[in-house]
Parts: sequence; structure tokens; C-alpha cells
Amino acid sequence: MYVLMTYDVQAKRTEKFKKLLRKYLEHIQNSVFSGDLQESKLIELRRAISQLLLPGENVTEVTAVNRKNVNVAHYVKHGTGKGEAKRIIDTSHVVDFAVL
Repeated sequence: MYVLMTYDVQAKRTEKFKKLLRKYLEHIQNSVFSGDLQESKLIELRRAISQLLLPGENVTEVTAVNRKNVNVAHYVKHGTGKGEAKRIIDTSHVVDFAVL
């Protein structure tokens, strides 16, 4: 199963969530992680998150049966910040390998 997770927690607690999520998923950007997990590992991760969360904090999870059926795009602005954001299609999640 393809999993995308983000978290919004107190600044002093971000390292705890980063450390936990890196055990299971690839660190994509700041508080964003993604990767393929077996159902049993996803359940394990959900339990660990549940134990770590405090009131007022949240974790968002997006899942799909497989990574080939998910569309991902990043919006970025450069320079002065004026004008429209650039939409960049991310296809890195649809391949089963990476070239080093």
C-alpha cells in the first residue's frame, strides 16, 4: 500500500515524529513522508503515532492501493513571490527503483 503522511505538531516535538516516520517511510520534505508499506507495518506505525500524539497535534494519512494510481504535484514560488506558483508534476513515486 502506498502511504503519504504529514504531521503538524509542536515545534519542540517535530524530531520525535521525524524519527518515528523515518523508520517506516521516506522523508520527502519537512513534515512530509511517503512510501510503500505492508498493512501490518502501517498498523504498527498507526499505533506508534497514537501513543506519541498530544492533544492539539495531528497527523494526516493518505493511502492508495498502489503508488501507480496516485497523482502528486508540488507548487513552488521562486524569486519575489509575485505571480502564479509553478506546478511541478512528481512522478518519482511511480517507479520501483531509483538511479543513484
